[in-house]
Amino acid sequence: MKKIQVSHLSFGYDKEKKVIHDASFAIEAGSYTTIIGHNGSGKSTIAKLMIGLLESDSGVITVDDLELSEANIHEIRDRIGIVFQNPDNQFIGASVADDIAFGLENHQVPSEEMQDIIEEFADRVHMRKFLNSEPTKLSGGQKQRVAIAGVLAMKPQIIIFDEATSMLDPQGKAEINALIQDIHAKSNLTIISITHDIEEVAHSDHVIVLDQGNIVLDGTPEEVLFHEQELIDLKLDIPFALKLQHALEEQGLQTKPCTTMEGVVDELCRLHLKN
Repeated sequence: MKKIQVSHLSFGYDKEKKVIHDASFAIEAGSYTTIIGHNGSGKSTIAKLMIGLLESDSGVITVDDLELSEANIHEIRDRIGIVFQNPDNQFIGASVADDIAFGLENHQVPSEEMQDIIEEFADRVHMRKFLNSEPTKLSGGQKQRVAIAGVLAMKPQIIIFDEATSMLDPQGKAEINALIQDIHAKSNLTIISITHDIEEVAHSDHVIVLDQGNIVLDGTPEEVLFHEQELIDLKLDIPFALKLQHALEEQGLQTKPCTTMEGVVDELCRLHLKN
């Protein structure tokens, strides 16, 4: 079932230069889609167009067969949550609990129901013991967890992560990527992640590659990431799992191509048992 359908979408910040060129793609309900591309490729612009923060020059975006338009924009936005790049820009409250509560208050959730919801989603992102903490005292990864809890508390059907790990250190990035994978595994949410992280891409269901506003690759991680030279030409990386397999091949060990380290380990175990 198509959750989001984008058809012949074009957009430019001025009339001289298009940022998005005739883009068409579909996102399945409950899937985990990553959108990648070098800086300036149009990734974040696509995200802003999908939630109506920008208005397209041409083309159609539908969510659950509901066309994104001025008449429908509020109904569509109720279905979509977004986590931005800089967690510091997302904090409103004086404490973690206040911040998770902010969206609930805007949606007029009764105060007697609010505390249970706050605790439920703080637990979901492993931040319950920080509910009374000041956001300024949290690490970058912890701040992003709180931002995710605030979005989850609104119970959207779709979450867009707009380069949500790009300002984090390696540990924070790994924690947030693991959390996104956990959310995907344990919910029916449709997840869209705008990312530079090729390891995250390898764990998604669906990959869209942008270059100068054009969709150049679109498919499963296996279908996309095995276009190694094309990705390198686009100044993108390839997963460590593929690099490791190339190193093993140079040592005479032939393995089935895999895009994740889990796949490589399984393949090595299979070969070990075979021998």
